[in-house]
Amino acid sequence: MKNSKKLIRLVLILIVGGVAYWQKGRFSENDSASRGSSNTPTISESQVSTGSGLVSKTGRYEKLDDCRLVDAKNNDGDSFMVRHGNREFELRLYFVDAPEKYLSDRHESQRRRVAEQAREMGGVEVDEIVQIGLDAKEFSRKQLSGKTFTVYTYWEEVYDGNRYYGFVELPGSGEFLGNELVKNGLVRIHTKGPGSKQDPVPTPKGAAFFKHRDKLYALEKGAQRSKVGVWGL
Repeated sequence: MKNSKKLIRLVLILIVGGVAYWQKGRFSENDSASRGSSNTPTISESQVSTGSGLVSKTGRYEKLDDCRLVDAKNNDGDSFMVRHGNREFELRLYFVDAPEKYLSDRHESQRRRVAEQAREMGGVEVDEIVQIGLDAKEFSRKQLSGKTFTVYTYWEEVYDGNRYYGFVELPGSGEFLGNELVKNGLVRIHTKGPGSKQDPVPTPKGAAFFKHRDKLYALEKGAQRSKVGVWGL
């Protein structure tokens, strides 16, 4: 009797173990099959997939790939609406300032800003600097419209709180949009760069704050020699 009980217990253990092993194998096969048939790309540890699209880290910046330009009334050469995934935000380029694209008949502060831009960009007439502002808007639109591009930002807010500073890397050339605007004589080197004088932040490509600014001044001198944009007026 005692031996029979031991035999029954052994059989039950073997049955339970066999069922558990079969279930484990079945789940492992299903899991492997689902991974093998998935079309979703593998995301590295430095990337996060969110409703706003794929985001990766580059130093202090978030790298937003596959961004698109949003056609918006207030877009201009250095500030425009961007869509990344299902999120939209207004981006303001670091380091550069495009002239205003109109002259206000009501706000004196805006008129003073336009006059300052005209004075600092070769001492041209106010109507000429407004036209440069329109040219800068059109230049940025042509560079970005109908294409995907990359934005680098760490969401530093502009003083008005409705925009965020950043860099735009152009498709194809890999150049920053701000550099191209300077090269074509369409902006002044005026707006703040990333960080501050006390805590300057390198560009997303690793160039030191002041080295990048010096590069912009060199591009500006080249535009002056070539008499392009505002420097050709």
